[in-house]
Amino acid sequence: MRKGWYGWVFAIAIILALFPGAHPTAAQNAAAPVVTLRFEGSLTPVMLEHLKRAEKIAQNQGAQAIILELDTPGGEIGLMNQIVENIRASAIPVIVYVAPRGAMAGSAGTMITLAGHLSAMAPETTIGAASPVGPSGEDIGETMQSKVKGMLKATARTLASNRPPEALRLADEMIDSGKAVSNAEAVKIGLVDLQANNLNDLLRQLEGMQANVGEQTVTLHTQGAPVRDVPRSLIEELLMVLANPNIAFLLLAVGVQAVLIEIASPGGWVAGFIGSVCLLLATYGLGVLPVNWFGLLFVVMAFVLFLLDIKAPTHGVLTATGVATFIAGALVLFNSPNVPSFQRVS
Repeated sequence: MRKGWYGWVFAIAIILALFPGAHPTAAQNAAAPVVTLRFEGSLTPVMLEHLKRAEKIAQNQGAQAIILELDTPGGEIGLMNQIVENIRASAIPVIVYVAPRGAMAGSAGTMITLAGHLSAMAPETTIGAASPVGPSGEDIGETMQSKVKGMLKATARTLASNRPPEALRLADEMIDSGKAVSNAEAVKIGLVDLQANNLNDLLRQLEGMQANVGEQTVTLHTQGAPVRDVPRSLIEELLMVLANPNIAFLLLAVGVQAVLIEIASPGGWVAGFIGSVCLLLATYGLGVLPVNWFGLLFVVMAFVLFLLDIKAPTHGVLTATGVATFIAGALVLFNSPNVPSFQRVS
């Protein structure tokens, strides 16, 4: 009796091995995973590295698509171009999803949305206002503005070449006059492919859609597909914190003060070490953020005044002047009277 039972088990195992479709879970596991990541805030180099890392993970896991959730007021044009190039060069379809409710694809975010192989927006989101401005939000010269707008419009026409003529005209208006539209308007005109309430709704609507990736057409099977989120790494989180203007200024202030303490009371090393580290970290933030260099000049002048007061005491006159200069620099360091509602550059 036992031998007969073993025989039946062996026969069933052979059948399952020869006919994989007989497995009850085969259909459930057939869909390749979808990788997700999120861009939130003004564009920084950290986001570009995050995207590259997510693409590598997607390739290693055999993902069928990458969903980039986007909420940005914009960023620097050179960085935007690198992100666009990276998306267009991806061997895996990249779907740009402007989300959650209340999010925007402002300025450079407009170009990133157009660069996606497919695009979607959540309800109550906006896209547009892609007129170029200077690094601190100020207007740029007429000749330079004409050149930059011409390049941006050519890029937009290339990215939206498969979209209706109305969508191309809207993209031009976003760059020429800074026009912005709602999610419903963008979908109706054809600038964006879908409106999705959430990620699950997006995966459901993407089912069966086709994306042109290079010379190939990829058909998506996303409904019920497993989702693999790729959050920012610890180092990326730290660099994003350093790109906060408040943190950058705080590090700058602490660094200057610590270095002055070390100069006033030489012989120790703690204050000098802390000051040097803070200044180095602040330098990264200043390199990423749109800095008003006039304000930075005031901060440097304040440091010089503090140093002179240490070496040649003037009963606090230079210190008071340095404090006033430092406050003036702080007020304009990350601010400009011409900053538009969609921050700085396209």
